[in-house]
Amino acid sequence: MVLSKIKSFFEDESGVTAIEYGILAAAMAAAIGYIFSSDGAFISALRSKFKDIAADITDAGTDIK
Repeated sequence: MVLSKIKSFFEDESGVTAIEYGILAAAMAAAIGYIFSSDGAFISALRSKFKDIAADITDAGTDIK
């Protein structure tokens, strides 16, 4: 009787999905926080691109002779 209860407890997977969703939500929140933080990869790439565009605009009139 006790052994069958223990076996059924270990085979029960009904609560696993809630835990998996919790882990997935935490991982996504961490990834979004990293991407959009002030030192994140997305913000750094965007800042670099805008600096390149600004430099191209500034240098655009200097090539004319």
